[in-house]
Amino acid sequence: MRFSYRQLKKAFVLLLVIFLGSQSLILANVAPVITDPKMIEETNAEREKIFSALIEDPTNLDYLFTYANLSILLGDLEAAISVFEQMLIYEPDLPRIRLELGVLYFRLNAYPSAKLYLNSVKNYDAPEEVLKKVDSFLNSIVEAEKDYIHQHIFSMGLTRSSNANSGIDQDIIEIAGFPLTVPEGSKPQGDITKNFRYTYTLNQDLNHPRGDQINYVIALTDQRLDSFHRFDTSSIVTSATRTFNLEGNPTSIFSRPSLDASFTGFVVLLADKALLNSHKYDLKFTGSLSDSLLFSIGGFHDQRKFLMNDLKSGIMNGLMISNSYVSNSNILTEIEYEYSKFNAKASYETYQSNTFGLNITSLLGKGWGFKASLSHSNKQHFSPLPVFGERKEELNSIKVEFSKSSSNNCLFANYRISKNDNKSSIDIYARSNLQVTADFSYVCLLNS
Repeated sequence: MRFSYRQLKKAFVLLLVIFLGSQSLILANVAPVITDPKMIEETNAEREKIFSALIEDPTNLDYLFTYANLSILLGDLEAAISVFEQMLIYEPDLPRIRLELGVLYFRLNAYPSAKLYLNSVKNYDAPEEVLKKVDSFLNSIVEAEKDYIHQHIFSMGLTRSSNANSGIDQDIIEIAGFPLTVPEGSKPQGDITKNFRYTYTLNQDLNHPRGDQINYVIALTDQRLDSFHRFDTSSIVTSATRTFNLEGNPTSIFSRPSLDASFTGFVVLLADKALLNSHKYDLKFTGSLSDSLLFSIGGFHDQRKFLMNDLKSGIMNGLMISNSYVSNSNILTEIEYEYSKFNAKASYETYQSNTFGLNITSLLGKGWGFKASLSHSNKQHFSPLPVFGERKEELNSIKVEFSKSSSNNCLFANYRISKNDNKSSIDIYARSNLQVTADFSYVCLLNS
């Protein structure tokens, strides 16, 4: 087939616009809307077919619109933007296309361009629902451009525990080789705990080209038992996390790499008396191995001071590794490993531990979410405990929880059941506990 000079010129302009558009946007595309590999292949083939048709008829608005929408499905927002802007060259009075461009630039965090196109929609006699959508995106941009965004979260709930008094679930224990009968009052007893929590978060945008930010958190918790008040606990936690979005390297196996440096300080009170002070420093690297696979590795240094027993005070150092995978059915699977070593003032309180974890999270629809967690931990103390001897422990945990958000996403309900089973070479440290919890959180108060 032979082309006229005019056709060739139009085709060249089309190709040039798409190429230069994708090069000039110093932005990252997003994951494809479709996740099925077969559908991705079919959609890509359809896009190539439309592109071939555009070579012959580069001003065909229907072809251009179809090509742009197929690009959006594939996550190639830059190509879609270039094509939509090409359409406005041929036909400037297209408020629908201006809206699409505003939304696409918004998704890529290019807010000045997004505002330009969104505001231009108001110059046309657009339907009321379109204007409401424009205002919604403009309001979201205002929020996103704030240097500081803060939020208050209030939570309360109840927990039913089968072993609220941390009792020994054996009739006879052995101490220094002598069998002793466990008193009834020292055996597991159930109780209900009233849980209260307040969390304040402050996110600071550092206005860095990489999108770096700092997140501050203050959390206050209070847990009160109905009967065993000596086990009432309270805590104050403060933390600050600085996120560095690292520059991508074409030769690296990781995409969208980032580095988090954080400090966490907390105080724990037992029966309203100070029990523990901690100052913890974390450093974590995160990077994507693919659109569905996320890898992270980090280390921490934790200075702990036990105010009721200074011999337990010391320093904990550790290493963490995790892999997260999102399946085609939007199920998040996370595998975790943590190694830690605690050097206490007393040698018999010094130990090392290995923890393995598996988390599965899924959205069930209609505001419901599901999460299941399994963990296994083993702990080896370096020196025998006086009188009792060698101390080894093994902790197995399982947790299943369901969450439900309200229609306005202000109120969240969380229902959780968990079972912990701690086995120990020293009988008095062997524990098991079954807990059932219902928590309710409100997140819309005083948001800004």
